[in-house]
Amino acid sequence: MELRRDLGLRSLTLAVVTGTIGSGWLLASYFAARSAGAASLPAWLIGGAIAFLLALVFAELGSRINSSGALAQIPLLSHGRLSGFIGGWSIWITYLCVPTIELLAMIDYLASSVPWLTKDAGDVQVLSGLGLAVAIALMLLFTWINLRGVASLARWIDSITIWKLIVPLVVAMVLMALSRHWGNLTIAVGTPTAGDTSTGLLAAVGSGGILFCLLGFRTAVDLAGEVRNPQRNVPLAMALGLGISLLIYLVLQLSFLVSVPPDVLTGGWANLSLTQHGGPLAALAIGLGLGWMVVILLIDAALSPSATAMAYLGVSARVSWMMGRCQLLPKSFGHTNRRGVPDVSIIASLLVGSAMLLIGAGWQQVVSFLTAAQMIALAMGPPSLLALRRQLPNETGHFVVPWGTATSALAFIAASWAAMWCGRVALQGAVLAIGAPSLIYALYCWRRGATIEMRSGAWWALYLGVLLLDLELFSTGQPLELGTIAHLLVLAGLSLLVLPIAVRTALPQVSPDALTNRLDS
Repeated sequence: MELRRDLGLRSLTLAVVTGTIGSGWLLASYFAARSAGAASLPAWLIGGAIAFLLALVFAELGSRINSSGALAQIPLLSHGRLSGFIGGWSIWITYLCVPTIELLAMIDYLASSVPWLTKDAGDVQVLSGLGLAVAIALMLLFTWINLRGVASLARWIDSITIWKLIVPLVVAMVLMALSRHWGNLTIAVGTPTAGDTSTGLLAAVGSGGILFCLLGFRTAVDLAGEVRNPQRNVPLAMALGLGISLLIYLVLQLSFLVSVPPDVLTGGWANLSLTQHGGPLAALAIGLGLGWMVVILLIDAALSPSATAMAYLGVSARVSWMMGRCQLLPKSFGHTNRRGVPDVSIIASLLVGSAMLLIGAGWQQVVSFLTAAQMIALAMGPPSLLALRRQLPNETGHFVVPWGTATSALAFIAASWAAMWCGRVALQGAVLAIGAPSLIYALYCWRRGATIEMRSGAWWALYLGVLLLDLELFSTGQPLELGTIAHLLVLAGLSLLVLPIAVRTALPQVSPDALTNRLDS
């Protein structure tokens, strides 16, 4: 049974917004401010520009390949099975981590009122036994909603997202109106980034959570198979959702910057510490005597992360469903129930997500890893788009990216930069999490004598190698350490060496193994 096309433009746009505004609105402004101070405002614009470049590329890909789980199919279609597995696996593991992050953040916020949800583990709070049970119960609830079908999921997302649009703006406006510490915008970042605002600014984009917050546009691509008129609605929903979300985050960041009491910034933004339970925004609200706002923030701490977790649980299942249909994962992942819902994949996402709840890393550390992995995964978009334009020159009726070659090159460079900005530990972890399973898959297929188009997929190894080479030679503290501008230029040059190789080694014709609703099929 095929998936049903029940989503319109409004629901798809709201799905993008709800995938973008989760726990990030309660935390990202704080971490971005600590990294860059007032420069966090242009950092959001840089993050928005990177997200917009990638969104343009995936808008055309999504309108060309309008099937659910499309991100698992794009590299398979253009570069064959090995590339398809690497691309699909990388995006799947990042999607699987999102519900875990959102639930961990939500329970951490709510522990200020319900302390038995967490327990001390050294310098951090981790889930208690009862907290773990609550988190798994919520995962079961989200699974039940997803199993009822995309129309049911859309109704839940629509109702919760309206709340998510209103509350952040109300909180930002009230804090800004009551505080008005405009002098905070001139306070230096302080140690360790004093005198080097570019470094702090770029760190805010990567490890500060800005890009993590702005990558919700992918939801539109992965739900494309359940959208009415996808050639029009997928690109439009991506643009609308990203624009709305970026505007909200900019207002929140400005509000946070001017709401922090100046007396806690004597050591600079880098030494800011808001330890009040309930998150940094709740700490500001308590300082202003706004008890009603604290209540709203705690309610939102339950609703916003849970809506994002619910959406990504469903989206991750669409990716593994498509990988199962294309035999990149066991065939059982491609099963759908009588409602047209990928039930096996949703249950698999539940099991893996529940297992990830046992990981006790902090929000920022996990976000850094996820952003690095997501940037690597999304880097497959530009070479796949340029390859598909050559493989399907006569395909019409879809959205076309203006200046496609230049836009793709810029998006590819931006993805490489963003992966590097996430930091050494995050990038190394992402390369290992993507590279090791991909090697196992290649060896498994080789032993079975299965064809995986090794030549067309080899560019992934080259790209991952370039990222590690740059990290070990040119980053801070390495033998050939470069300044910020020189480092950006070198990594851009290395990326531009990889991109044409990736395009030229693509399959001569699109892969017959892909299962896609292409316009020419």
